[in-house]
Amino acid sequence: MSRSTVSTLAAPVTERDHVRGSDDAPLTLVVYGDFECPSCGRLYPVLERIRDQLGDRLRFVFRHFPLTEAHPHALRAAEAAEAAAAQGMFWEMHDVLYEHQDALTDEDLIRYADELGLDTEQFTRELDAGVHEKRIEEDVSSGAHSGVDGTPTFFINGHRYDGPLEYDALLEAIVKAGDLSAIQASIRHRDRAMRETIERSRSGAPAAGAAIRDYFSADEIFQRLVATADEEFSRSRRQLFMSGIAAGLAITLTFLARSAVTAAVPLESAPLIGNLFYPVGFILIVMGRYQLFTENTLTPVTLVLTRIASVRNLLRLWGIVIVANVLGAALGAFVLATTGVFTPQAAEVALGFGEHAFETGWWDLFFKGIFAGNIVAAMVWLVHASRDTTTRLLLVIFLMFLIPSADLFHCITGACEVLYFVFQGNASLWAAFAAFFVPVTLGNIVGGVLLVALLNYSQTAERQFPNRDPSQLKLSWAEWLYSRQTGGPQLLPSTEENATESTERNR
Repeated sequence: MSRSTVSTLAAPVTERDHVRGSDDAPLTLVVYGDFECPSCGRLYPVLERIRDQLGDRLRFVFRHFPLTEAHPHALRAAEAAEAAAAQGMFWEMHDVLYEHQDALTDEDLIRYADELGLDTEQFTRELDAGVHEKRIEEDVSSGAHSGVDGTPTFFINGHRYDGPLEYDALLEAIVKAGDLSAIQASIRHRDRAMRETIERSRSGAPAAGAAIRDYFSADEIFQRLVATADEEFSRSRRQLFMSGIAAGLAITLTFLARSAVTAAVPLESAPLIGNLFYPVGFILIVMGRYQLFTENTLTPVTLVLTRIASVRNLLRLWGIVIVANVLGAALGAFVLATTGVFTPQAAEVALGFGEHAFETGWWDLFFKGIFAGNIVAAMVWLVHASRDTTTRLLLVIFLMFLIPSADLFHCITGACEVLYFVFQGNASLWAAFAAFFVPVTLGNIVGGVLLVALLNYSQTAERQFPNRDPSQLKLSWAEWLYSRQTGGPQLLPSTEENATESTERNR
């Protein structure tokens, strides 16, 4: 059936469906999804945010619609979800599958089942026997009768939603269908607040200063940081990982340029001139919006400090980014160490960088890392305070130049230097990790988070969400530590809106 002729849900929600939420919720959102569909994957965190926003007022229903011709692993993934459902863990498997869309082979599915604590023998047996194929076919058939011909397809209280697949548009459509006056008032308040701020960006962060058009207040800078953090938390693991690899390779260019220029300059000031090229990789990262670990120690922390995002999500973000950064830097160092890219003079200088890192004591590395982390985090803050590319470029060049000139250490750049030293056969990987990477990384975190993020947070936190009740924080302490939840701050309706809602209820 054509989507243009069918606009209602043909098969009503029954006990056979997979449901999150209360049966008496005023809103029911049915989604026909495919676990290998990229669009479904991008919308997964959006739907999580909407569920967090609406709570028990939303009943969320998932139905299978694997597009087997386009997505060869989709049907098998759907069967895996049903095999998990047979053991009472459909939604746990649902979440894992969307978080690992790039790994849906049979081995991957069995590994996920084991990690979830399922009976893997039963799980594998049901997959091999196709026990759940009929259940999936029933979902596909119901979708076809409802006009579904692609994924994701949404039905809000039985009516198909054909609007933009974005958080704001989808939430507004859901809220309108349920006539939720409190949520509608919150949206109206947010829209009015955005209109009252001069030239605000789409994310809600100010694009220009409110009091002085080319000068941001601390609150406004903080709002821009929050918008960036929200964007970073919404990225998939694959996006974070690939961007982190790119950042690690970009850092290799810092190592390459600094070594080559230092070797090429026949002056006593050669090291100082070479340090001018240390910012090369950071320029690519900041301007290209790559994911670099130390650059990410400030912005995501803003949401964690306000208990809008959980510590678990922060550690997930950090873990993916730092592993990807080190892999990218290691790849670049290996190529430089095993090929003739460096001249003999540049190779000697490059070895000297690694040797100097190994000769520096553990605690010296730690404290040098603190100051380097402080500088990088300050750079991030100032970049968000800047309105034009030229200013950002100059900030990156000046501040990053300070790190090698003051003999400080950055964990990813330093990793490239010491790994080059290791690949030349002068030290072990364990020594590079334990004697260099651990103290510098810890120092960078302390410098980036405690000495900058907390100070910046303390001067803005009380005022940055003026319509948010500080006694009603979004996440409980348990959720703050363990959950996967993230989202924007909860805004309270203004007095005028409260009066309006009261009038509407009285009617």
